[in-house]
Amino acid sequence: MAQIIAVSNQKGGVGKTTSTLNLGVALTQLGMKVLMIDLDPQASLTISIGLEPENLEKTIYNALVEDVDIKKLILFDDLLYFVPSTIDLSAAEMELVSEVGREFKLRDALDPVKADFDYILIDCPPSLGLLTINALAACDFVIVPMAPEYLALRGFNLLEKTMAKVKRLNKKLTLMGILVTLYDNRTTHHKDVVAELKKNYPVFHSMIKKSIKFPDAVLAGEPIMTFDKKFEGSISYQELAKEVIAWDATKLA
Repeated sequence: MAQIIAVSNQKGGVGKTTSTLNLGVALTQLGMKVLMIDLDPQASLTISIGLEPENLEKTIYNALVEDVDIKKLILFDDLLYFVPSTIDLSAAEMELVSEVGREFKLRDALDPVKADFDYILIDCPPSLGLLTINALAACDFVIVPMAPEYLALRGFNLLEKTMAKVKRLNKKLTLMGILVTLYDNRTTHHKDVVAELKKNYPVFHSMIKKSIKFPDAVLAGEPIMTFDKKFEGSISYQELAKEVIAWDATKLA
């Protein structure tokens, strides 16, 4: 039965999509069967694997709004199982607002495929609206990519409060850990923020350093894991995947 992980931060530009994609690839390379869900209307994850959102006939929108069987929406490219997104998804929140059980549309959509995968990763939109609520209501765990800045700490408090509210709907909801991204170990400020985070929250040992290689990989339509296997960032995501599996085994044994 799949463990469902939402990768969420309402602040954009923190490597959320990059982390979802490369964690998924790293888990796959470790022998796990992984399904990734693009729940962001900006479709950044969809674009990052080389797809053109405007050319897609069916996306996660169809599962949420039209109750299309999600098995009919899954794409596969020899490495990744994937449900894409388009800008149409931005209308889903408005269309679902009067629906009974609107917070559970994604949970219900994923139920038929949970037994088919080891992990389901959800790339959340950079907001705390109904789409993110759906992800939190559907998932077992949350990973929060975060730049090591004090303003980011303040923003995380909003997500934490939202998680506390959603936990009333989903008792399993647990913060797996904060993933430090855009890290520069030469910066005292970054080191101080990471130290502060570790005092109060679970923080992954793996940290993702800022690099031009990441946007280069996006332009190539590839995960960094396949774009440059020896790159330090690729190795960091490999280590993150091992941490996720180890955490999973420890907590669920």
